[in-house]
Amino acid sequence: MIELCKVDDIPEGRGYRVKVEDKHIALFKIEGDIYAINAVCPHAGAFLDSGFIEDFNVICPLHGWDFDVRTGVSPSYGVKTRCYPIEVKDGAVFLKD
Repeated sequence: MIELCKVDDIPEGRGYRVKVEDKHIALFKIEGDIYAINAVCPHAGAFLDSGFIEDFNVICPLHGWDFDVRTGVSPSYGVKTRCYPIEVKDGAVFLKD
């Protein structure tokens, strides 16, 4: 497992981006739970961690596409972005292999 960040690094209701090798991963803490998706919007390449959260959806700051941080699926457009398996342990967030 690779440590991505500390749990306290991720602000509640906002995004936090990390880079692992060639991947940009957006982490979101919503209602105390942490979710990890591809940080790059598949529509136009904007960083989703810069978007705003509405319920469990992150809204892309560039064109407003929405993605459910729990599934990676856009409820409005039907496209999907990658979700990453993570584990929270001892106050840190880890990317599972």
